[in-house]
Amino acid sequence: MLRLVLVLGLALPGAIAAQTIYKVQTPEGSILFTDSPPPGSKVLEERSGKPTAKPPANVGGGAPAKPIVLPGTGPDPSAALAAPPKVNALDAAMQEIAAAETALQVAKRRLELGREPLPGERLGLAGGGTRLSPDYESRVAGLEREVADAEARVAKAYAARNAVR
Repeated sequence: MLRLVLVLGLALPGAIAAQTIYKVQTPEGSILFTDSPPPGSKVLEERSGKPTAKPPANVGGGAPAKPIVLPGTGPDPSAALAAPPKVNALDAAMQEIAAAETALQVAKRRLELGREPLPGERLGLAGGGTRLSPDYESRVAGLEREVADAEARVAKAYAARNAVR
């Protein structure tokens, strides 16, 4: 995705630089920067983009400069849109790592909060004390299994990422 943005940014500098940017104040009082002012807003500032200068012609008579070719681009215009399979697999692996780490944080937080006994999970003893019920122990064991599963998912995601590299 980053490469696509980079390619488009390099391919369209004249179109991007030639736009006018408006600083406007909406009727609610908020400030916006936009390329077209919304109706009812007050234009505070207007900035026109300057066209970019073209590179100088080959004055020295030497060999012409070679164009820069980015990976994933080529004579086929659709090649710029399709990233190599390795990049897609790496991006997918990185997304899975992020999702797995988020799931792990959620599971750890649920375990932390779940350690507090719920009403009805303490049983009274004949001597006046209390003990935790088997329901509490099974609930906490389930939360601990969720944490272990999330940790295994994170380890698997990192292993998949390392295999793609």
